[in-house]
Amino acid sequence: MKLDNGTIAVLQNFQSINPSIVINPGNIIRTISPAETVFAKATLTSEFPKQLGIYDLSKFLGILSLNKNSEIVFKDDHMIIQQDRSKVRYTYCNVKLINAPPSDKEIELSSIDVRFELKANVLNEVIKAMSILRFNEICFEGSEGVLSVQAISTKNDSSDVFSTEIGVTDKTFSAVIEADKLKLISNDYTVSITREGIAHFTSPIVEYWVAISTKSSFN
Repeated sequence: MKLDNGTIAVLQNFQSINPSIVINPGNIIRTISPAETVFAKATLTSEFPKQLGIYDLSKFLGILSLNKNSEIVFKDDHMIIQQDRSKVRYTYCNVKLINAPPSDKEIELSSIDVRFELKANVLNEVIKAMSILRFNEICFEGSEGVLSVQAISTKNDSSDVFSTEIGVTDKTFSAVIEADKLKLISNDYTVSITREGIAHFTSPIVEYWVAISTKSSFN
């Protein structure tokens, strides 16, 4: 089996959420952050034949990076990663040692208070502005009919604010998300937010459920 570039990109992204992962048979993989404030799910083109635990996902990806044409053979308690005339034996981790979400349950939002489209270029621009301004929060805001996304600092009400309009809304709200929870693959997303404290980012390949800050407000 060879992992395609899309599968590797998803694994790289999931590694930023949790350094370990449990992969179940099939083409759907899930991960959850250690604090259980971020949950992610992806549908891959690659299909895994068995359950395996990878304790150090960064190391596993590093091994694959040695040769883009690595062939993986899955054994009972380990995998063989064949690279031309070289090979690596990589032993699976006991899945009980990994903080992983259940494979048979889905997160369902009981209600959706706000829904809108978020383009990849807009999200990338706000993340870049947040880095330049040295802020650590992103805010989706509805105010006076305008829907915007902002780079902010709730620690200082008098600080600078970067804002870009993304649409119109009849809702008045402020959904704040800490930047370290917003580790999304660059993509266009449909965003659904509930006042119960969850933002759901949906794209054709990957989905994220992210806890929003208690500093958020909905009117």
